[in-house]
Amino acid sequence: MNKLFLIQLIISFIVGGSFIALLSFIAEKAGSRISGIIIAFPSTAALSFFFLGWALSPQAVADIVPSTLIPLALAVLFTAVYAYAAEYFERIIKNRIWQIIMSYSVSIGFWFALTTPLIVLKLNNLAVGMVGYALIVLAAHLLLHRKHHEKPIAFTYTFGQKIGRALFVGVIVFLAVFFGKILNPFWGGMFAMFPAAYSSLMIIFHWYYGPQGLFPAMQKVAIGSLSLCAYALMVMFAFPAYGFIYGTIIAYVVSLIISLILIRFQQRPS
Repeated sequence: MNKLFLIQLIISFIVGGSFIALLSFIAEKAGSRISGIIIAFPSTAALSFFFLGWALSPQAVADIVPSTLIPLALAVLFTAVYAYAAEYFERIIKNRIWQIIMSYSVSIGFWFALTTPLIVLKLNNLAVGMVGYALIVLAAHLLLHRKHHEKPIAFTYTFGQKIGRALFVGVIVFLAVFFGKILNPFWGGMFAMFPAAYSSLMIIFHWYYGPQGLFPAMQKVAIGSLSLCAYALMVMFAFPAYGFIYGTIIAYVVSLIISLILIRFQQRPS
């Protein structure tokens, strides 16, 4: 492992953890109408693509973008699987910690079980990725809207909770860059779409509010994922043309515009 790659890994860990943790805090303080949109804003993927572009090449990242679209959709579906698993385990397990462990094990196991074969087979067709993304996100949207719970009030985090979240998501960005370099870019792309921000948000909400707090907090995640999908597609075109630095800026501007449109739409009176 050369010195530059080690520096890239360390920076990806620090920046990735800090940024995604901050994004999660903002989402949790927002209203239920837009929290899902905020948490879906490009974070893990954006930082992973950036550092993969630095560690590998902009073209290498652009080449694997189609393979990340279905894992992205499965990350959205992960939130629905977790919410339903949490309701189920609440009925049969009394201890809240074990409810969270079991709910997360089932949902993240589901994500890995469906995502890993796609990466092993290197399914990298843009049309297949877009169709798969649309169908899976639609299924997640319908599942999350079958339940209608009131969102509890926001709460204050301890310093330890903030540090713990930053460490968790930082590790995910670290792994995306590491496996992208050591194995191949497809594994880096897979971890780029790992539901790190969703995971930390749902675990915190589950601990404080139980399963009833999960559905309203996540109901806009499917819609919000449109900004992340747009980001990935822009990376595919912008990285080869402008490099990973300017390409990231261009993709972020497009994604931000879409996020603001979605937020404006969701804030309209019913």
